[in-house]
Amino acid sequence: MTTTDPETQVPKRGPDPVQGMGMLIGLLFLVLGALELMPGVSVGEAPSRTLFGVFAVSGAWTLVHLLTGAAAVFCTRSSRAAARFLIIAGACYAVVGLAGLLPLPRAVTDVLPLNTAGICLALALGTAMLILGAGWLWRRPERRR
Repeated sequence: MTTTDPETQVPKRGPDPVQGMGMLIGLLFLVLGALELMPGVSVGEAPSRTLFGVFAVSGAWTLVHLLTGAAAVFCTRSSRAAARFLIIAGACYAVVGLAGLLPLPRAVTDVLPLNTAGICLALALGTAMLILGAGWLWRRPERRR
């Protein structure tokens, strides 16, 4: 049985799927950033730290992941904001993944280290976020009243 709003007698709907996906991705980034701060999970010394021994991390990556997660959670208040966040953040991560395939100066790779696993993850996550966000905006769901 669905609940109804007494003023309009229209069934209340829950959050849109894009909001749920945005929240899930935001929580993923927040957990990822928190794991990067834990000494037992991130292994190695400052220039060559790895998360789970696989993904190259740094203090800048930790900050980026925490800020991305916080922005994603904030943007899930509306479906349009969640979709736009997914497009913008997805494009940024896809560009980072593509940039990882290029020979970058050492100054860049010291701040934002990328290894093969990190490049694949950035490309996959960026592409998935782009598809989710663009698919939702392209679908143009009806506005709630």
